Amino acid sequence: MKSSFARYRSVGHKLVTGFMEPEVLLVAAALDEAQRARSVGGAVAEIGVHHGKLFIGLNLLQRDDEKSVAIDIFGDQDLNIDGSGAGDLAKFTSNVDVWSSMDGVVIHQGDSTKLAPEVLLEEAGGPVRFFSVDGGHTEEIVYSDMQLAEATLADGGIVIADDVFNEFWPGVAVGTLKYLDDGAGLAPFAIGFNKVFFTQPEYCDYYQAELESAAHRSARIQHTTSVFAGHPVLLLGPVTAVDVLRRSETLRTVYHRTYRELVRGLQKVSGQGR
Repeated sequence: MKSSFARYRSVGHKLVTGFMEPEVLLVAAALDEAQRARSVGGAVAEIGVHHGKLFIGLNLLQRDDEKSVAIDIFGDQDLNIDGSGAGDLAKFTSNVDVWSSMDGVVIHQGDSTKLAPEVLLEEAGGPVRFFSVDGGHTEEIVYSDMQLAEATLADGGIVIADDVFNEFWPGVAVGTLKYLDDGAGLAPFAIGFNKVFFTQPEYCDYYQAELESAAHRSARIQHTTSVFAGHPVLLLGPVTAVDVLRRSETLRTVYHRTYRELVRGLQKVSGQGR
């Protein structure tokens, strides 16, 4: 892993305003390694870059000959019909300069639903291996953006869809399910940290196994399995203090002993203890 990515994952992302659970960068790094092991290359692209919080992380995983395409309406906020974000071009480019580099970064300012796949492929210099979908949050926009992502995705590429289970944006769930019900060429393989991860069906088992292995090695991520829209998926979540207690017999013993001593102390103070 590049030292610049590790630095951004540990410190930099905290200094870039935006909406992203930090564990997403751990998942992206694991999937990047999985792609590289299968010789999956190509551009990265994101619809709805805002100030660059996730985009910078994906850009830092790129090789020198791979481009990164930032798609956002930026200053054209009259196109932001649902108020789902307010991208700022100056803040975005400043953040990219500080934590990464604008070298190889292509900016496409405009409505993503008007962006033809062939235009994006030309801007990206070929198919996209990581495609983050985080633009407009209406049913129609999400459906269109998922179709664009599918049409430009590399073989073995991964789509990272945002807010599918966010209760404040039901249109995202409806648009995603409409995409899946309408002959989708991609399938979900993992859900976690406010993201749903998609790829071609033949790669789902591979990426699930790689993420499961990465979760076993991580002290910050736990996993289980479920089904979403008929597709087996790996569920990823943060490891909490309660989870740590459950896993450690020694810590559980210390916790329960401390709790009992605290209760006895309170009873004595209140006159209930002997």
